[in-house]
Amino acid sequence: MLVGISVIMFLLLSIGFVIGFVSYVPIQKTRAKRRSDQRQKIEEARLTGNTNKEAPLIISETLEGEKWYLADQRGKVVVVFFWSVVCGSCIDEIPTMNSIYSKYENREDFLLVGVHRYPDRELIACYCSTKEILWPQLHETEESGETGFFNKMDIKRTPTVCIFDREGKLKGIYVDVSKVEGELQSLL
Repeated sequence: MLVGISVIMFLLLSIGFVIGFVSYVPIQKTRAKRRSDQRQKIEEARLTGNTNKEAPLIISETLEGEKWYLADQRGKVVVVFFWSVVCGSCIDEIPTMNSIYSKYENREDFLLVGVHRYPDRELIACYCSTKEILWPQLHETEESGETGFFNKMDIKRTPTVCIFDREGKLKGIYVDVSKVEGELQSLL
């Protein structure tokens, strides 16, 4: 009799645990999504205070090791996509960025460039070629110093997108890549 009651109690506890766990997981995912959305809004608000200002002197390097100057891009609307090959959210945004690039690549007044902060240039180049990422890529490391994009633009997370107008003024900083297309349409 005691064994039967123990088995019934065990089954009831097990069922209760499963039901509790099954309902707990979606709640946790919802809470995590809400926290992520809040962090994203805070980050965009922090960064947006820098908009409509002249772009700082930014010097970066191409994957081939050549110097690249943001100031040389005057006359173009420049979209800068900060990302990393080890960032899952960044990888998820590549199709969106590919779509933007395909739509505007033939315009002489448009440039999309990716900026990485990852130590291995060859890995970035290989990744870009296998994933058919066609827009130009810049490479930065922790040693890029004060003249690099990450430091000058105070970028703390990836993916992040900055848009500069034809005069070189920062027009928008987005953690939500889906907002980029609307800003581009107003500038081009």
